[in-house]
Amino acid sequence: MSKKNIKIGIIGAGSIGSLFGGYLAAITSDIYDVEVFLFGRKRHMDAIDKNGLTIEREQQTTTIKNIKTHEASENLSIIFDYLFITTKTYDLKNVLVQYQTFIDTCKYLVILQNGIGNELLVKQFCSEDKIIRAVTINGVFLDKPGHLIYSGVGLTKIGFPFKRLKKTEQRSIDLHLLKDLLDTASLNTILVDDIIKECWEKAFINIGINAFGALTRLKNGKLLEIEGLKELMAEAISESLLVAKRKGIQLSDKDYISLTYEIAKNTAENKNSMLQDILKGKNTEIDFLNGIIVEYAKELGISVPINDLLTKLIKGLEQFVKKVEI
Repeated sequence: MSKKNIKIGIIGAGSIGSLFGGYLAAITSDIYDVEVFLFGRKRHMDAIDKNGLTIEREQQTTTIKNIKTHEASENLSIIFDYLFITTKTYDLKNVLVQYQTFIDTCKYLVILQNGIGNELLVKQFCSEDKIIRAVTINGVFLDKPGHLIYSGVGLTKIGFPFKRLKKTEQRSIDLHLLKDLLDTASLNTILVDDIIKECWEKAFINIGINAFGALTRLKNGKLLEIEGLKELMAEAISESLLVAKRKGIQLSDKDYISLTYEIAKNTAENKNSMLQDILKGKNTEIDFLNGIIVEYAKELGISVPINDLLTKLIKGLEQFVKKVEI
């Protein structure tokens, strides 16, 4: 019996994209023959070409060498079964334009990013029926080109974001296949009926932590030691919850403020991704987190002063750090 050949592309293969791509490429199966193509920055791609992708997890180090790498699309004629977008959200539109040919021909486009509303931008470039959203709490950072530190093993959730589309047996089969591939790759994954709710729930945590860490330069745990900051974190989340409810998002019965505090405590030594971006002089994902809360609030006629202030401060800081090259 011949194996089923599956081609997977990872656009924007930095830390999380390389983690998923690397583990998918490492699959050994009697059922699947998986080919993984990473598209990313030249230094990182060159290092993987030369020495393979090294993933360090606790005391275990794994090197994966059967990965195909490219700096860009390079006029390649490949039809992907699953094409992942793992760039930062601020690069989303540029990527959609640059990789339009791949997007047109792929079977499914998987958005593996933080933020709210990403799928609304993606559907301007892609048929709704082949868009999948993925949310993960795996923690990983790119230590140096070709080398990842897998710092936090977590759950990944996947689902179709557009509920109004008619469910078909084939789409269900293909979503289950993606889950099976990720599970086989040791990336624990569950299927969810309401992936948009999951995106919002992760965004609440990002909204409650990221901008505060970026502005203060504090690690996650240190934010909890300052009572005034904790209060502001709670207010930012409360504003976001109000917006979500007014937009009709069906949320779980959770205490999202306590959950955010718990996650900050459990990741006490982490510099969150927005802080890392600021320290590197890069743009942040503020527009798809606090910023989109502000945008939705204006449409709804709601006041969200904390998120508005945080968005303006981060946008200003982005301009400053670029000039001084922190």
